[in-house]
Amino acid sequence: MKIGILGGSFNPIHNGHISLAKAALNEYSLDRVLIMPNCDTYYKKDADISDHDRMNMIQLAVRGLKNIVPSDIELKRGGITYTIDTMRYLIEKDKEEGVINDYFFIIGGDTLHNLYYWREIDELFKVMTFLAAVRDDVDTKEMEKLKDGYTLKHPEARIGFLHTDKNPVSSSLIRKKVAEGEDVSMYLPEAVNRYIKIRNLYK
Repeated sequence: MKIGILGGSFNPIHNGHISLAKAALNEYSLDRVLIMPNCDTYYKKDADISDHDRMNMIQLAVRGLKNIVPSDIELKRGGITYTIDTMRYLIEKDKEEGVINDYFFIIGGDTLHNLYYWREIDELFKVMTFLAAVRDDVDTKEMEKLKDGYTLKHPEARIGFLHTDKNPVSSSLIRKKVAEGEDVSMYLPEAVNRYIKIRNLYK
């Protein structure tokens, strides 16, 4: 199977995340995209919200969506999240089950600048393909140059570009607007917006 992984804090998950997952499914003919919240605690500086609430919102956001599924692998592991540890877990699990999966890790285009700083990036290049989201407002020539730089140093590196529309919203902006009493329904799946109101989150 071809499995995409979309990681992040998802605090909260919003329409931009869902659009990115759908784009990966369609453009790269993936069989499944895992929405995988991390266990880093930096997000708690901005909002006192539990992992349980984040996971609930993800489950609500993907309900009824074909081939987009939540994954709590990193939440269960706890502690600081490193992608290489997650990949080793998934690969070992595949071996135990006797299956072979191809993994595609979805990142924002700006993250392509920082891959050199990822833990054991040389090993990550060997076990998965990076899909970097390229929007209309991104310099594609610069992205190609970055890709060429990685593949020159790591010939085994697989980096693809994922074409998406410009996303005018971020989770931090949504939290800010909710705290200020503004309407955020246009940015969120309906069920997630309702959950935030019922649970009185981000106030």
